[in-house]
Amino acid sequence: MARMPTAFGQLLRRAHSSAKTALPPVYGPRGQIMLGKGMMSLCFAFAYIGVISIPPQPGLALVTELLPLPLWGVAWFLCGFLLITSAFRVDHSRALGLLTALLCLWSLSLFSFFFNVPVLSNGQINTAYLSGALLLSMAVSTAGIGRMLNQGKTHSEVIEKPGALHD
Repeated sequence: MARMPTAFGQLLRRAHSSAKTALPPVYGPRGQIMLGKGMMSLCFAFAYIGVISIPPQPGLALVTELLPLPLWGVAWFLCGFLLITSAFRVDHSRALGLLTALLCLWSLSLFSFFFNVPVLSNGQINTAYLSGALLLSMAVSTAGIGRMLNQGKTHSEVIEKPGALHD
C-alpha cells in the first residue's frame, strides 16, 4: 500500500525542484569542496562577529593585535561568502587563496602562543599547537585543492585563461 505524500513532503519536493532549476550547478568536485570550506568559514565568522557567544582562545593574541575579533569575523564571513559564490564558477583561485591566508595567519598565532607560553598559568600544558596544526593542515589542503583542476571540457581554459569559459 503506497503512502500518501504529506503536505510537507510535497513542499520539500517543490522547493528542491525549483532550487535545482534556479541555481547554477556547482562547478566540479572542487566546487563541492569549496561549499564545505565556505560553510566552515561562516562558522568562524559567526563565532567571532558575536552571533555565537564564545570566549576567544588565548592563542589569538597575535591576530587580535592586527584586528579586533569582530573584524576578523567579518573577514571570515567575506571569505565564506566568496568561497560559496565561487563554487559555481570556473576560477576558484581568489577564494582559495584568501582562505589559505586566513588559515595560515591563525595557525601562526596559535603556534606563537604555544612557543611563548608552553605551560599555562594553571600548570597544564598548552595545547594551542593542536589547533594550530589543524588550521595549518587545512591551509595546506586548501592550497593543494587550489592547484587541482576540475576534469571536463574546460580543462584547457582554466590553464590558459582562468575564469573564462569557451565553448
